[in-house]
Amino acid sequence: MNEAIKLILWDFGGVLTKSPLLKFTEYEIQSNITKGTIIKINSHNKLNNAWAKLEKNIIDKKKFSELFLREAKELNINEKLDIDKILDCLNVELETTIVDVFFKIKKKIPVACLTNNISTDINGISNNTFDNFKNNFNSVFESSKLGLRKPEEEIYKHVLLKLNLLPENILFIDDLGINLKPAKKLGFNTFKAENPKDTKKFLVKFLGI
Repeated sequence: MNEAIKLILWDFGGVLTKSPLLKFTEYEIQSNITKGTIIKINSHNKLNNAWAKLEKNIIDKKKFSELFLREAKELNINEKLDIDKILDCLNVELETTIVDVFFKIKKKIPVACLTNNISTDINGISNNTFDNFKNNFNSVFESSKLGLRKPEEEIYKHVLLKLNLLPENILFIDDLGINLKPAKKLGFNTFKAENPKDTKKFLVKFLGI
């Protein structure tokens, strides 16, 4: 076990679950929508677009739908988009390879979650995978409850404050480099989870489990 590490901070979607990006692609194929359309919209003005506002719980589902479709038109995307089906892509199944490692790690070291998510209470959007799993963490930090989201620096500072740990005592795992960059700048140990096989290999070696 790496003695400097006192806690593992996990992203949820795309790390402990299969990637929602794959579900977006499946939706696009099934709906005869140009591949990459959803990511294109989400990547435009990504720190302050409809998706970012929904994850920070600034807007509700109805307002999100209006803004998201408006952003699509601004990008000259005129294909018919089903907001309910797009949001349902977030409800993905667990990545069993990583979940198995997660529970081995939890026996040795505390685990926390830092996730950009959508409020299920207000919007009537189900995310059964997360809701059923989140009690396995010692601490959970949700963008929809904090009004902050990755990659905003303040959310990482909030995590440090609440956990009462130094950044060098935390290993943060996320599947998106944009979310890892500010954490690394603050001194967190980071790992980009690009595929389950490499993530498992890294964790086993890094933590000596």
